[in-house]
Amino acid sequence: MKRTSIIVLTFLAALFVAEQASSFAQRPKRRPATPAPTPVPDMRPEALQVAEQIKNVSRFIYIYGKVVNSLQVAEEEAKRGQVSPNVQAINKKSKDALITNINGLRAGLNAMVAKFQGNPRLQVQSLRLSSAADAVANAEQLATAGKYDEAGKALVIAVERLTDTLTTMRLL
Repeated sequence: MKRTSIIVLTFLAALFVAEQASSFAQRPKRRPATPAPTPVPDMRPEALQVAEQIKNVSRFIYIYGKVVNSLQVAEEEAKRGQVSPNVQAINKKSKDALITNINGLRAGLNAMVAKFQGNPRLQVQSLRLSSAADAVANAEQLATAGKYDEAGKALVIAVERLTDTLTTMRLL
């Protein structure tokens, strides 16, 4: 009887283990929970502001070339004494207006830099915009000194930096 009960218990234990193994195999395996992807922030409004600044500086460069050409011709004529005082006064006003407009471009960029600095997700773009504003400030100094070609090149650098800013923005 002892022997029979050991055999029966062994048989029941084997059935129990077999049942557990088959039910374990049929259970769906748990997959580790995948974290939900973080949503990409929508930077389209800020990108539109950067694009608007690119347009502003680009339009200004177009006009700048024409104005600078006439200023350079007038300065050459003034060096030779071929320009009347009225024309010199008009050229001075044109030069002052040119510098004032460059100052306006710089002020617009600096305002955008301040706005971007206040937003933690736009810190990289803020630095790039600051670099573009520095290029415009350099153009202003060069134009004030009468170095018009170098000032024009600095304005082109500003457009390049603004474009670089735009490419760092993730757009949907």
